[in-house]
Amino acid sequence: MANVNVGLTLGNNSFSKAKGYNQVFENTQEVDNTDGFINILSVSGTKGTATVPSIKAFCVYNTGDVPAEIQFVYQEWKNNSNVDDANSVDTGGGATVNRYLTMVLPAGDFFYLPHGRVIGYNADASAANATTIENTAPTAAMYVDTGADLDTATSGDMASDAAEQTLYLEDGHSKYFKVGDLIRLEDEICEITAVGTGADLANSTCTIKRGLFGSTAAVHADDTEVELPFFNMTADFDKFSVSQTDKNGIFHAKNFFGYGRTGDAISDGIQAGSIGIKFYSAGYQELGLSGITANTNSGLAASTAYQFTIAVDGGSAYDLDFTTDSSNTNFGGRNGVLNKIQDVFNSAYYTSGNLFEKRVTVSIVNGDVRFTSGQHLSGSAIALGDSSGGDTDIWAVGRIPAVANVEGAVAAKLPDDTVYDRNTYDSSPNKTAFMYDDGQGNLKGAGSGRINYETGEIRFTALPNAEFVLNLIHKSAHAGGVNSDTASGKNTIQSIGARSVNPKLNTTVKILAYN
Repeated sequence: MANVNVGLTLGNNSFSKAKGYNQVFENTQEVDNTDGFINILSVSGTKGTATVPSIKAFCVYNTGDVPAEIQFVYQEWKNNSNVDDANSVDTGGGATVNRYLTMVLPAGDFFYLPHGRVIGYNADASAANATTIENTAPTAAMYVDTGADLDTATSGDMASDAAEQTLYLEDGHSKYFKVGDLIRLEDEICEITAVGTGADLANSTCTIKRGLFGSTAAVHADDTEVELPFFNMTADFDKFSVSQTDKNGIFHAKNFFGYGRTGDAISDGIQAGSIGIKFYSAGYQELGLSGITANTNSGLAASTAYQFTIAVDGGSAYDLDFTTDSSNTNFGGRNGVLNKIQDVFNSAYYTSGNLFEKRVTVSIVNGDVRFTSGQHLSGSAIALGDSSGGDTDIWAVGRIPAVANVEGAVAAKLPDDTVYDRNTYDSSPNKTAFMYDDGQGNLKGAGSGRINYETGEIRFTALPNAEFVLNLIHKSAHAGGVNSDTASGKNTIQSIGARSVNPKLNTTVKILAYN
């Protein structure tokens, strides 16, 4: 691990950054005035002289006495119906996707770039803004059809042997998948441990682990759809009915809800910096009181059993019975009325019934008594009602209103994208509502976690038992990880060359590349 400190001071302005890198490549090359450039760095997954697989940062320094001309080779892209694609045109020497940019670097000067993600675009338009998804909930089924299908013509083992680990796909269909992906074959969850090239039918394969996350390995017929699942991996695949965080607020899936996958792997992945995830607020219902504090007497009788019903998140009503304390009949305090009710909620969470594994809280909010769902689901809700049990009905006793006079329930909702200044009415993004990414794989804001831009794997911690909606951009030229090898899908500098500008004198160029 190489720790690099980068600093720049321009007058009264100072900029600095410290970051760790896995490898450091250093090359010092004397270059002459030859019209063709001398290569000082190549970017490729294939091993070679002066070659690195990717660039996370680099610096070029002209250590000589005369100027150097620096050349960058990169790919040009174009928009193809909101999917970025290679722009192959004849620029005079035959059709090509490669383009060339040069700059003159004076003697003793240098420049630094924080990454190698440099590409061209054929129009005055963004290369990071292809297909936009806005405030969209993950597909309710928690999987999407990739378009890939099982093929038994090459091998029929998957149709007869539930232990078979080689999955044959239709020609080219393995390009949809990445090592580490989870896939769904009907009701079976599998993990991909190796992916064929997809160059032809024989190489359109995946090696898989079978029957994971509470599913059962089974046989599958020809043309079975191969799906990308995005259930919460903290539990079995059928634990939840929608994509949601668990009781600890954790969510983990191996792809980004089916987005960012293509059949040719050219514009795969999620656009770094484009993610915005919003979570639902919890539903609640208030009694419609005012001026209530912890020391306010409830007006209920001491040592008396009271009852009412509560339905949570659209479930069946729960008959709640509690007995007031012998001395404390205030709303708050130890053994107060709200404390007694909360004890019942806490116990019911662990007990089979209508409140099993459903959190509920009762508290004083702005002078009123509020019952709040502990789930941040789209259907999160509270419904208070009369009980038909034998205990004393709580409604219309003391400070408690009649059930008909209770405030209407407030349903779960998503926060607004935009907020407005109370004085000027200027609008601004509601930043606090979003969990967003910083372009370097970190999730922050309304949650925290990590995102893999190439595979879409996401893991975060946010509100417990929460549903969410997605905002993102995918299928763009800048999306996904660094791709230096896919034909017509390169989204990074391919090579850097140098030459001396002076026809009589050579110069020396030093390059430092980090990855």
